Amino acid sequence: MKQSMARMKGGRETMTEAECRAEIRKFFMELYPACTVIYSYPGNAARPPAPYVVLDFNAADSSQIDEYVDDGILQQTWYMTMPFSAELVAQSKVVHGGGVKKALPSTVVDDLAQSIRFFQSPYAEDKMRLLNISVTATGNLEQIYNSVSGVERARCSFSVDFIQSTKEYAALHPQDGEYIADHDSAASKKLADMQAGYFTEVEIEPQIKE
Repeated sequence: MKQSMARMKGGRETMTEAECRAEIRKFFMELYPACTVIYSYPGNAARPPAPYVVLDFNAADSSQIDEYVDDGILQQTWYMTMPFSAELVAQSKVVHGGGVKKALPSTVVDDLAQSIRFFQSPYAEDKMRLLNISVTATGNLEQIYNSVSGVERARCSFSVDFIQSTKEYAALHPQDGEYIADHDSAASKKLADMQAGYFTEVEIEPQIKE
């Protein structure tokens, strides 16, 4: 998998974690046009009206697959794997008749199962090939039963593989653009700007032992 992704041509070659999360969100927005697609966030802040999809991304694992110097700048290429989950939230379906309200069978599991098949479809594979990413379901799809009355929930785990390129000594700068430390918890801008020293020529002076 690592080698095949690294050799993909004709589309985007690398992306950051933030760019990858944005592309995954676009996939779900296209797949579920009547749903609001949001990223997960802590606390009890208000959620959008149902139906909506919550994407919860974990930290990406990385392994270096290349390092080289290009035009005097140290470059790195990384194979990235980022787990995430998708949770579909919808209102329970009810019908009214004869003064009686009757709940219909839940559809959220079947609805979210469509995303698993979607990412295996030729359409999604073609789009992912252009982005140089690969999305696969990694866990069992499950219905969540501890939700509030009148709300249905289902969740499935996925994983996205992509390639990321960085530059400079500390591997913090993205390959295209500059690293910006725009909040207090960001990594050091000073480290990001540190440049590596390396040899361009080596001269060997022979020594003759007497």
